Amino acid sequence: MPYRFSLILLLENDSVTYLHLQNCLIDKPRYFSGLKNLRTLVLQQVFVKKTLLKTLCSNCNHLVDLTLDGCKITSKLVINNPSLLRLNIVNVGFYPRNLITIIASSLSSFEYSCLKEHVVHQMNIQAPMLSKFSFRGASFSKRIGLSGLTNVTTIKFDALLVDLSTNILPHLFSKCPQLEDVTLKNCLFTSSTQIFSSKLRQLIILDSVWVNNSPSEISIDALNLSSFEYTGYTTRIISFTAPMLSKVFWDTLERENRPHLFDPIASLPHIENLAMIVDTLQVKELAKVLVRFQNLRQLELHIEGACDPSMDYSWLLDIATASQHLQKLTLSIKNLYQEHSHMVGFKRQKSEYVGFSHNVLEYVEFCGCVCSINVIQLATHLLRSANSLKKMTFRSSDRVYLGGGRWTTFFNACGGHCWSGKNVYEMLKDEVNEQCQLIIL
Repeated sequence: MPYRFSLILLLENDSVTYLHLQNCLIDKPRYFSGLKNLRTLVLQQVFVKKTLLKTLCSNCNHLVDLTLDGCKITSKLVINNPSLLRLNIVNVGFYPRNLITIIASSLSSFEYSCLKEHVVHQMNIQAPMLSKFSFRGASFSKRIGLSGLTNVTTIKFDALLVDLSTNILPHLFSKCPQLEDVTLKNCLFTSSTQIFSSKLRQLIILDSVWVNNSPSEISIDALNLSSFEYTGYTTRIISFTAPMLSKVFWDTLERENRPHLFDPIASLPHIENLAMIVDTLQVKELAKVLVRFQNLRQLELHIEGACDPSMDYSWLLDIATASQHLQKLTLSIKNLYQEHSHMVGFKRQKSEYVGFSHNVLEYVEFCGCVCSINVIQLATHLLRSANSLKKMTFRSSDRVYLGGGRWTTFFNACGGHCWSGKNVYEMLKDEVNEQCQLIIL
């Protein structure tokens, strides 16, 4: 049950700079004149009326952070504060959707979200300095609009059920000409989509859905695009006009049986930083693509699936040979099935990989289920022939990037006792020279 909190407790208290009220009913004394030095106000699970915010924020000339989290907004709301920098109205539930008017001449960041499938608020945003806007909700109507986002440089849409292809993207970059960073997460597409912008620098498309299985195209024409991230449940034809693109993250796990899976990657041989999540069944096809890349400086491959102790990893040497600028190589393997040790019973045999030599590679990491004899053999070749190698690290766990700033940690699941730092050390110690560290975690 909500408790009652009276603002009379804060009368004539000018020392309060941070106030967080949760799950309470707020009583307003007649002569309450605000908190003059308040900088941060957080209301969580509170009934919010226009008069409440007006009372709390009156004379708050130093207020810079305002958060309404899970609040019940029961009337039209006006947020008028010239000092406000960051505004969060999040986790709004099922209540009447009255107009929210925001008049904040210094506002730089605004996040809005409502609970799944609930109707969003109408908004009137008057914030000429607004540069970062995040929106999660089922619809983004004309009553919210893009007109108040003219100077926004960073925008994120999440869980939209309106069609991005026809309702938002055709107008987004013309209405928001300063956009540099765009994230589209869990959104709906119904047809081919064109993204055209001369200022766009980062584009992230995560877990979005197309309503049919037709090969609709995403056409990206962005001369200054430098970073692109993609995960999704359906493979699309993705074409790029992005000569400055240097950093790519691509998750292909959901589309292991699709033809031409790596065609978009194959069209980007100029990129320098590539991180991918792939299935064990996709490795052979991927290797054919990456050996054509000559400008890679960092390559991170996370492989998931049934662990195959006999899998040959010499193709990574082919990729390194092609990419003579490669400085860091990371291989992580997640075994989805518990199996018996695949190191027991194997004896390392001397072998040479003819023609491999690398003068730039400095850092190599092996993470997860990397205790097979073929991984050890790959490590041996790198220790012998990567002339600038400074550090090689083995670890049984790995922190894997999932796109959009999301990370997850997994631990070796080979089963048995195959992971043994002592075994790895004994197999590789004779190959380590004085300039290189062998680190086993």
